[in-house]
Amino acid sequence: MSIDEFIEEVKNVANTYSLKVEILARTKNAIKIRVPITENIYIQLYYNQESKTRNYVLIGWNRRLFGRDCIGGEWHKHPFENPEDHDFSQNGRREVIISEFFEEVFRILRENGLI
Repeated sequence: MSIDEFIEEVKNVANTYSLKVEILARTKNAIKIRVPITENIYIQLYYNQESKTRNYVLIGWNRRLFGRDCIGGEWHKHPFENPEDHDFSQNGRREVIISEFFEEVFRILRENGLI
């Protein structure tokens, strides 16, 4: 997937939630995007098209609340209950597309009374 395709996918998913997309940084091979949800909560996404690294993170009050990362082709999850942990269970290792990550984020936010 190219950076432009990644941006387009993020914009399409964010649009379904009526959210705006902010491009924080872009290089030849990488992109960092922020999608604000509330004043203190946002989704941050990083993609490197050369290394295929992906970092999808729910951030609240300037700290990670939940995340899913793919480094070196290996996925893992940072669970909401303990976001510093690395979950390599079957669920934690599964590949997640952007729309699935947004669904997980909004479920977590609703279940925990954050939205």
